Amino acid sequence: MVKILNTLLDSLKVLLFNGLFAFIIISLLAFFNFSFAATDEKLKEDEKDLKEKEVIMSLLLTKKEALEVAFPGADKIKKDRVWLTKEQILAIEKINMFKLVENRFTFYQGIKNGKPMGAMLIDNIIGKSFPITFMTVLNTDGTVRDVEIMIYRESQGWEVKYDSFLRQFFGKNAGSDRRKILTITGATLSVNAIKLGVYKAMAAYEVLYLNKKRTIASR
Repeated sequence: MVKILNTLLDSLKVLLFNGLFAFIIISLLAFFNFSFAATDEKLKEDEKDLKEKEVIMSLLLTKKEALEVAFPGADKIKKDRVWLTKEQILAIEKINMFKLVENRFTFYQGIKNGKPMGAMLIDNIIGKSFPITFMTVLNTDGTVRDVEIMIYRESQGWEVKYDSFLRQFFGKNAGSDRRKILTITGATLSVNAIKLGVYKAMAAYEVLYLNKKRTIASR
């Protein structure tokens, strides 16, 4: 009887050992599979981050190039930094129908043969997560002559840099119906950012320059 019990105990020990060994092996395999899967997922995320960084660092125009595009053949480019009064801020907000965060604007004005070529404003407005740097070029009457994206930092919505979108602003003035600017599927936030910035530039130009000319002319 004792011999039989010893035999059963030995068998049980073998079974327990084999079971424990099997458990360890299965656990190790599961761990390595998880590790490999996690590593593979991390690599995919890193690749995605790299691709996004390539888009984020999309420099399309330097400031020098932007000025050349805005004022081709200019004899002189004047930098006009204007600090806003409370009245000017309220006037710009009324035209633009949006709260103004700036307390100053820096317009660049091109001069050729002694005559003004218009003005340009470089702006930064948040698209989805990052600022979009772009320029708005205005004729002397305040209508838009050109809009160009200078730096695009977003991973989505880069379609706003295409001429087919930007040309919609050409010829518009501060009073134009902004609802007629068509949006782009998948780029709504970027479209709204550019739209806000362009109309803000037109509103600021009207208050700071056109209204001043009208006041002088009426005297």
